[in-house]
Amino acid sequence: MTPDQISKANAELRDKPALEIVKWAIARAKGRAIVSTNYRPYEAVILHLATQAQADIPVLWADHGYNRPATYIHAKQLKKQLKLNIKAYVPKMTAAHY
Repeated sequence: MTPDQISKANAELRDKPALEIVKWAIARAKGRAIVSTNYRPYEAVILHLATQAQADIPVLWADHGYNRPATYIHAKQLKKQLKLNIKAYVPKMTAAHY
């Protein structure tokens, strides 16, 4: 987008609800939209909005292998609750192996 297009979009979207803004962005991705996560506490809101706008949106998770057990429990719960289309990427050598 050009700076002028960005300014115009900002003006148009400034007072819109978050879901409408997310739908707007996904529509412009022409089928290539993704959302990423590291499962921090507030990311559930972003994931919820993204799946409301596009139920099967790919969710990129770069799992470095050093998360706390609570993170994996949280991830499992969100995956089930929001029916997330997870695309997990993990290292070839796990933290336990190191």
